[in-house]
Amino acid sequence: MVSIVTFVGCAARTDRPSDTIPHDAPSGGQTLAEMQDSLGSIPGITVTDASSAPPNIKGNTGYSIDLEVQPGYTVLDGPALVDFVVASVWSVREGYMPNAQIDISVSMPPGGVFDVAAAAVESGWAKEARLPAGERSTVGVLLNPNKDQGARNLERLGSWPGDVPDAPGGITAQE
Repeated sequence: MVSIVTFVGCAARTDRPSDTIPHDAPSGGQTLAEMQDSLGSIPGITVTDASSAPPNIKGNTGYSIDLEVQPGYTVLDGPALVDFVVASVWSVREGYMPNAQIDISVSMPPGGVFDVAAAAVESGWAKEARLPAGERSTVGVLLNPNKDQGARNLERLGSWPGDVPDAPGGITAQE
């Protein structure tokens, strides 16, 4: 007895979600190292991690930025800090364009409190702050065009890679 097996619709897919995501822009913006240096130029701020991930199976990619406020410093203008971080990340031309989220974490010295999520809400990048402030706070700035906040953020950012922002003064101060 001979069996004939027919497969319908089982053609191998050669396209991947990452194939449609812009990456490695030939011009404009800045490098990841330049962005880290720029963020680190804010008095009292150290970049402890700045990384991006390749697109996952769904094609989502983003950035994670961890900042540490040095002892003896405080954040005076949280919304300006968030604005600068988001614009700086959006201006990085290396790797994939973030299309899901930019995660920002800020660690304060012992006893210090700063709420980066509240600052993101105040500056219009996030809808609500969900976690209480403490020595470490985090926020995810949505970039998903299918979510209302993500669509607003993308409209605000413009084309990728964005222009390199100038570091504003007055974000931090010595105590």
